[in-house]
Amino acid sequence: MSVEGRYAEEKVEQSSIARNAGGPAVAPVNVAATFKKFSPRILLDWKVSADNLLYASFAQGQKPGGFNGVTAIQAGVPSYQEEEVDAFEIGSKNVFLDGALTANLAVFYNEIQGYQLTQNVQSATQAVSAVVNAGDARVFGLELELVARPSDNLTFTANYALADSKFTAGFDENQGVLNDVLDDRLVNCSTGDQFPNVAGCQSLFGSIVGKSIPRAPVHQVFADIDYRMPLGDGGWKFFTGANVSLVSSSFAQVHNLAETGGSAVADFRIGIENENFKIQGYVKNLFDEDSVAQIIRYADGNDTFKRNFIASLRPGRRFGVVLSARY
Repeated sequence: MSVEGRYAEEKVEQSSIARNAGGPAVAPVNVAATFKKFSPRILLDWKVSADNLLYASFAQGQKPGGFNGVTAIQAGVPSYQEEEVDAFEIGSKNVFLDGALTANLAVFYNEIQGYQLTQNVQSATQAVSAVVNAGDARVFGLELELVARPSDNLTFTANYALADSKFTAGFDENQGVLNDVLDDRLVNCSTGDQFPNVAGCQSLFGSIVGKSIPRAPVHQVFADIDYRMPLGDGGWKFFTGANVSLVSSSFAQVHNLAETGGSAVADFRIGIENENFKIQGYVKNLFDEDSVAQIIRYADGNDTFKRNFIASLRPGRRFGVVLSARY
């Protein structure tokens, strides 16, 4: 058993100025905050045999809070609080078949309070991205790693990661707008008014409980095969291999509407090398996967929060040769 403790103290200071080009000088807005956290960690492990290890751990962690920019301050979102996590994990590390097979498994559960997330907010003049504490969340997952060496020349590697994330508490302004327009396509506070004592209508903020954390795929798989063999007695070796990465779809934002779609990207390599030189040919994205990797929401915020998005294109199939030397 090992017990650890870490104390962190971080002071965040910000000086910002809201000034139009060519306008008169204005006084800066100075803000500061200090975030303190003691984070314990407890690890239990049991070496069942020389080739098998079981372990369990508990740890706490923190991501400090901070301040948003001038426009976000004007929009009423000047700062955000720290994000805290309680992390639980159990696992097993194993070697089988006299070292020919390595198999490691980890299962984890994280409880997150004050999950930090970017959110578009609207000031009197423009929309801007700000960091907010979206709510609380939990993440259940596992990681499996396999490395097989059936011969001295051949190696198989495979990894699988599962991370199922859900918000367990939290409300979102724009989710409230979406809820409001569902019945009659109007923003008229038909679901309730968030600020009834303020003139005008602000749609009742919508719950995001049960929504998945954005930009967080549930499944990821990586597999690789590598073959190597000597070429004569000159120290040269021939190598070739290929790998594939599978990633499930992920959402653009907490509303869980727009998503990337899943992807499968394969790469191929072949070449020769010795102690000093390496010549490698490669093909990236062998099957020309074209699904996007990420989506940015509110591409044209203006003052209307139009439902629009931008996504960068994934690089297509490409070929190349790499020559390298080391001394």
